[in-house]
Amino acid sequence: MKKKIILLSFLTVWAIALSACLFDSDEEGLSNWLSDHGLPDSYNVQTLSVEGLVPSKVDVYRDTTPHIADDRIVFGNSANMSHEMALEFLYRADSAYLDRFSKADTIGAYISFSMLTPFYKDDDIPVDLLPIKEDLKVRVSWSLRKGKYKKFVDSLASVSDSVWLRSLEDWEPDVVVDTTYKIKVKKADSLVYFDMPDAFLDSIKTCYKSCHLEVRFAAPETENLYRFYATQKKNYPVFRMRAVNEGDTLNYFKSYSPFRMADVTVNNDCSDCLVLHGGVADSLVLEFPSEPILNALADFYGDEFPYTKGDGNDVRQAVVLAQLTFARDDSEGENYLGLPIQVLTGTYLDSAGKESYIRELYKVNRKEVVKSGHKNMVFYEGDSLTLQITQGVRNFINRASSGKTLKMMMRLGAPQLQDKDSTYKTHVVEREVTKTKVTNGDTVKTTVIQKDTSYVFLSYHDYARYDFSSMMQKPVTLKLWLATKRGDDDE
Repeated sequence: MKKKIILLSFLTVWAIALSACLFDSDEEGLSNWLSDHGLPDSYNVQTLSVEGLVPSKVDVYRDTTPHIADDRIVFGNSANMSHEMALEFLYRADSAYLDRFSKADTIGAYISFSMLTPFYKDDDIPVDLLPIKEDLKVRVSWSLRKGKYKKFVDSLASVSDSVWLRSLEDWEPDVVVDTTYKIKVKKADSLVYFDMPDAFLDSIKTCYKSCHLEVRFAAPETENLYRFYATQKKNYPVFRMRAVNEGDTLNYFKSYSPFRMADVTVNNDCSDCLVLHGGVADSLVLEFPSEPILNALADFYGDEFPYTKGDGNDVRQAVVLAQLTFARDDSEGENYLGLPIQVLTGTYLDSAGKESYIRELYKVNRKEVVKSGHKNMVFYEGDSLTLQITQGVRNFINRASSGKTLKMMMRLGAPQLQDKDSTYKTHVVEREVTKTKVTNGDTVKTTVIQKDTSYVFLSYHDYARYDFSSMMQKPVTLKLWLATKRGDDDE
């Protein structure tokens, strides 16, 4: 679903000429950057701030495409997003066992899921995730197709993941049953059992040769989000059948593992909200009008913009860095892991009349980060969000004669662990640790070096929700760092 909003633009210009380094880079670093871009290292870098910009258009794109779950999957609800599990089983039935199953005094079947242990044991998450206790209302649906020969299973196994995922978008089950499970999860390595209803057992009895079983679980009313192992891990889900006759000393089980799994998301947010969700590929695409930015550049340089001579490609300056600062408001957002979340950016470039998308690279302002943290995060201290769009602005200015607007994309990224670590990379921290040991009443202290790995980001998504509506209606500041060859360099 896509939503468009049109807003007015207005402008106040403030410019400061400054011969300085970029952020806290040294002169050598700036010189190297200029050289890499074919510019004399004698160029000065000047800054220009264009205030009062407001997006002329904002589109929100919802990601509700099913995704393959290889090593992990989520199930339940989080921040107005429902996550359903789809499982596909392909197997040659054991006729002798199924004959016993159909005639046994007591039969049953369940699908068990293993909790994603490393996630629930992760000490970096500052909130308590366990225990979980609820009467979980689940909608179980399934379809069963039957064949006689091995080629029936082989033909289905050859269906690509992408084709299978597309089929889930309009999948029609044979049977749908609503049931309730009592869930008690105390430990990170717990199993969660979903006993299958009687109608499911009746369906399974009819399959004596080759079987294609698809099962889907939905829990639209839960307030929890469960994280399970998926197909490619040793703790994968298990479909197990049980048949017991009177006098049996053993339970007779038959087990199957899923051929593949998928996470099917359902967006329950309002269709006209500028909302992004974490853990999925929701995105906001913004466009800023060109006139205020080009007018500010014209005033700053005393030159005409856009540049229309020759091929119209303006190379009189190079954008060393460009960043947009928004007024941020976290009050309408929801996050569950208690960590700030990075906002990812990309821009749309114009090349030979064709539009292409590029992911923006992030340059760390090390001094500012140590002082007050990264500025490209939400759910964090402060009231602003600063995003770098250097490549997009560089292309926009150089090709201003094309009449294109400044177009960018925003998306929620990963939770950040080292919010004030300026290295912005995983590294090992060594520290001295004193250990005390008491032997026969004597206390002995030893000092050892302990190595701790410091990660930049949490390796798990926060399926958060962030409302950008108010942010998109407030003035934005565009700040440019420009290396120019105007004046004496024009000759």
